[in-house]
Amino acid sequence: MTSRLDLARSVADGQEGLLTSAQCRQLGITPAEVARLVRGREWRGIFRGVYLTRPEVISERQRVRAGVLACGEPAVAVLTSAARLHGWPVLPDDPTVQVSLPARRRRLDQPGLAARQLVLADDDVMRLDGIAVTTPARTAADLLPRLPRTDAVAMLDAVLGAGLLTDEHLDAARALVYGNRGAVRARAAMDEADGRAQSPLETRIRLICRDGGVAPEELQFPVHDDVGSLLAVADFGWPSRNVLGEADGRAPHSTPHALLHDRRRQNALLALGFIVVRFTWADTRRPAYIVQTVQRALAAGARSR
Repeated sequence: MTSRLDLARSVADGQEGLLTSAQCRQLGITPAEVARLVRGREWRGIFRGVYLTRPEVISERQRVRAGVLACGEPAVAVLTSAARLHGWPVLPDDPTVQVSLPARRRRLDQPGLAARQLVLADDDVMRLDGIAVTTPARTAADLLPRLPRTDAVAMLDAVLGAGLLTDEHLDAARALVYGNRGAVRARAAMDEADGRAQSPLETRIRLICRDGGVAPEELQFPVHDDVGSLLAVADFGWPSRNVLGEADGRAPHSTPHALLHDRRRQNALLALGFIVVRFTWADTRRPAYIVQTVQRALAAGARSR
């Protein structure tokens, strides 16, 4: 038994600690032995027929791999699960593992795992660390039509900013969504995406301003002092009116040190003649307030020039 368990651990190590029932049978480990290991909490069932053989908290990446293993070949990780494997930093709030199986295969849904039947070409699929997954372009093409506009643009902003999607990927995604349901919404999100945004809050504020007719002229706008040293990089800039905008997220601006730094920087910007407007997540629930605040700032900036 010990030698078989050692061999099982070796196989599982190549699968992030995961092992299937079929692999156990191949290694000579009986269902009764598997049940004993699970009862003794040495192993833990993740999905039917897939076990975590390590005493650790399972990661989202491991859960996706477990879902693919549970469905067997030729299962492919798709949608949010594919994006998670690609390391996209901003994702829809969807904990369900999503895989695709050919139409001829029976559905294998179970709690936390959904098996779909997407039509995938060979070029739509790649392998990451041994896991079959849709390519970045196909993943974007599948996800974007399913997301609300703001969520779609925020996801694209983050992925573009991280360098995990390229213009070539987006061109391919545009072609893939052509003629599909939600294609117009998906292409609009691609057109509005901007990798310079550094948070979903910045994305949301930018879209509100754009919809209100006061789209920022610049993103990540650098401001230099009188001697040419970089004083600040504003999240939004309307340099033609000497107006700057900041998105105050919870974490980056909540510490005492950050608050002190923000106040000193704002004083320096005011001394240079800039008008600074600041918005939080709570403000995004009042789009009219954001638009009107920017409008008033732009009007004041025009009068001061």
